[in-house]
Amino acid sequence: MNRPLGELSVGRFGEVLAARGPGPAAGSTAAVTASLAAGLATKVAKGAADREAVEELDRLRTRALRLADDDVEAYSGFLEARRKPGGGPAAAEAIVQVPADVVTLAVRVAELAALLAESGPDALAGDAVTAVFLAAAAAESAAALVGANIADAGELADPRVEDAEERAGRARTLAERLV
Repeated sequence: MNRPLGELSVGRFGEVLAARGPGPAAGSTAAVTASLAAGLATKVAKGAADREAVEELDRLRTRALRLADDDVEAYSGFLEARRKPGGGPAAAEAIVQVPADVVTLAVRVAELAALLAESGPDALAGDAVTAVFLAAAAAESAAALVGANIADAGELADPRVEDAEERAGRARTLAERLV
């Protein structure tokens, strides 16, 4: 697939996910989910006339979509590198770093959305809460991928797994406070 994932319709994205092969999968889905959370939180920030939050959330939304494409590229590179002698370590690093970046981004979206849930317009509170839950889900999914991808790369006891889980736990805590 040559088009950036962010340019696909939701329906087409679902079709691409459902296709066989190594194309977009869990990592891309986590990144797209973080992007959707950022978009929803941006709606709330606009309703609250919070320009700083709007600008940051717009940047996060755009970055999340780039990470969705980066994830596809990293995993394809990893599969190709595994076929070559000694080609795996650098490619393995990419399949860990991209979901780790998704965790960081999604946690920030959850933080901003949680603040907006508390201080934004009452009419948009449901949107803010939904953004927090989506961002938390994206963070937790990406953290699980960090661990899975480290295991796939043959690493043992890598501190990045615990770090990603702790950061995702921050987003989960923010979501739990809203129920």
